[in-house]
Amino acid sequence: MSRQSIVALLALALISLARLAGAAPADPVTAAGNTPPARASLGQFEHDVLSIVALRNEADRLAGAAVLARAVPDLPSVLTYQTFLARAEAAPGAGAAVQWVALGNCGKVGPQPEDCINVRALARLEKLAPDNAAVWLLAFDRARQRGDDKAAREALTRAAAATEFSTYYGVLLHAVLETTRALPMSAALVHELAGADGNAYAVTYMIAAGNIMYLPTPSLAPVFEACKAPGKDATLRAQCTRIAHLLTWGDTVIAHAAGLALQERLADSADARAHVAAERRTLAWQTQQYAAQVLKARNDRALAARLVQLVLQGGTENSIQLALLRSAGIDTTPPLDWQAGQ
Repeated sequence: MSRQSIVALLALALISLARLAGAAPADPVTAAGNTPPARASLGQFEHDVLSIVALRNEADRLAGAAVLARAVPDLPSVLTYQTFLARAEAAPGAGAAVQWVALGNCGKVGPQPEDCINVRALARLEKLAPDNAAVWLLAFDRARQRGDDKAAREALTRAAAATEFSTYYGVLLHAVLETTRALPMSAALVHELAGADGNAYAVTYMIAAGNIMYLPTPSLAPVFEACKAPGKDATLRAQCTRIAHLLTWGDTVIAHAAGLALQERLADSADARAHVAAERRTLAWQTQQYAAQVLKARNDRALAARLVQLVLQGGTENSIQLALLRSAGIDTTPPLDWQAGQ
């Protein structure tokens, strides 16, 4: 795959958010940033950034560099994805977030790795983060693909017994953003990538968010299939209900939406379904408004700076989304006459 423009990466992120919200966003892709000179300038900037971060020894910072390096072509061996990842894994304090990045180390280097999971990294995550449902849902999917029903049921049981669902989104977005901020971005590069009214805060956020999109995440389709008709299996129903709850409180908007969808499917009364449907409508509104704010930030320096500040403060994708809306004075509850798709 050729090097994508940052504007195109933002477009992909916004389209994903808008689809979740049930609306079609205005297309943010422009000629800015989508030319060979702009791509070359971005590649040189990222090369220089990685050269500086290569001097660091912190595990999370090296993991962030690995995520960024994966999409940069023609790097010297000391700056490649594989090198940064190996250093991150060996660094003091390397934890579950680093192993989450390692999940995608399946032999193909590029911004869109093959649909595979590094088995060694998954085994390490099972030990490092045994209370993370996301880890066990990865194991569940892998067991189902192998036709190992016993292992699949054990993984589903472990997922239901977990205390959280985390893909380490906030930690890794913070790490990639800090990596990107290792060098000041020139005004000329900002204008090449985001147009005459663009700003460096927005571009650095777009680089980080665009690269985070390519990290592994559990496929939730197998869980929905397993929970499709629990019937009189009380144990399965309880497990599915628990997993739906964990997803709803997960660290990404997609997980939140999936959890609500699963809760609605499992609801045993019309009132319960109506309650969940109202929550889904609220999430769709929040996501639509957030997507609009992120797009606006490209030409609004103060808004973009606030977005970057929220990422650096830490938190989940959901908490960042809510905080940005509140700071912009946008109601997090949809108007009574609003419907998804408007």
